[in-house]
Amino acid sequence: MNCQECVDRLERFVDRELSTSEVEEIKQHLDDCPPCAERYQFETSLKRLVKVCCEQETAPPVLREKLRQILF
Repeated sequence: MNCQECVDRLERFVDRELSTSEVEEIKQHLDDCPPCAERYQFETSLKRLVKVCCEQETAPPVLREKLRQILF
């Protein structure tokens, strides 16, 4: 697997939408590639931040619902 293939599947990896074999491929690549591992950390942190922000009442309800539909 090369970096572009990893990046192309990273969102589905974070969302746990890949097969077992695809997960193993991504994990192996992330273990061997610090730039992709850093990108993975960013993606997971961003998703966590958006989730936390959507759970709070500071964002308008319409925005929270749109983000939930897109991200979860």
